[in-house]
Amino acid sequence: MRSSLVGISDLFIAVEKAREGRLGEMLSRVLRRGPADGGRWGHVEYPLKNWWDIPEVMERWNRMTSGDPWIDYFRFFLEKYLAGRAGLRALSLGSGTGHREIDCARSGLFARIDAVDVSRPRIEYARARAAEAGFADRIEYREADAASVDLPRGSYDLVIAEQFLHHVARVERMIDRVDELLAPGGVFVFNEYVGPDRWQWSGAQLEAANGLLRELPERYRRRWKSGTIKRAARRPGVLLMTLYDRTEAVSSSRIVPALGRRFDLVDLKGYGGSVLQLLFADIAGNFLSGDAETKRLLERCFEREDALLASGAVSHDFVVGVCRKIV
Repeated sequence: MRSSLVGISDLFIAVEKAREGRLGEMLSRVLRRGPADGGRWGHVEYPLKNWWDIPEVMERWNRMTSGDPWIDYFRFFLEKYLAGRAGLRALSLGSGTGHREIDCARSGLFARIDAVDVSRPRIEYARARAAEAGFADRIEYREADAASVDLPRGSYDLVIAEQFLHHVARVERMIDRVDELLAPGGVFVFNEYVGPDRWQWSGAQLEAANGLLRELPERYRRRWKSGTIKRAARRPGVLLMTLYDRTEAVSSSRIVPALGRRFDLVDLKGYGGSVLQLLFADIAGNFLSGDAETKRLLERCFEREDALLASGAVSHDFVVGVCRKIV
């Protein structure tokens, strides 16, 4: 895999940010000083620009992880590994806007759910959502760093991490902490990006994404904000990635090996993203109509990634899994 500290791609990325009116935001992140805080994660609303915004992509994820397009991995894992139990205690790390904790409460399995996130706006938003759903007495949201917040050891029957671990530089230490927090018989459920660190995508990934991009009609390649035509998926330079967001994919390639060393990794399912994430970034909003042409194009893209995964030319960049505490 070829990677670079600084590359010509960085210039293209900066130009596109300027066209979107986001160059100031980018520069403010680059120039930020001091320890990481919740500023990077202050938003609670998301533009329709990423691959997960496409309903057919979500159905594909479900098929790949649960076998059913209408059942997501989390519900599948709860029913498989915690069914028949009650009065459990759960912990959500990097809980974001709070939807997963509400899922836990609705399952009826949990008497208490603790959730930790560094972002004050997201914690406030999640608290409001939990109150609206009638679960304010069962879910406690805390604004804190999950790596250091005081939590009761050995007390959680379930620990959840969704797109959290790949933002942790000392991921092995964080995984040790999860093990300490789990009760005997407890399970750790995770959903993570585990692809190349700092988005240093392979030549095979870029070639496949750009090949598909060239096949798409122009109206499907219009970027979400600038309206410009996306002509290539690009690998960012490591320096730009580090300056822009020093936590993004900082330890992604180490996650699965570290989990395997610490836990009994009883379930691991990939759901691709090696090509589709790159392809649909900034243009996903053009694939929401559900008409016949859009569905046909999506199916072509899905088949191309499937073939590459089957051949071993690329690996799953995104996985879900379940770990059991080793007693």
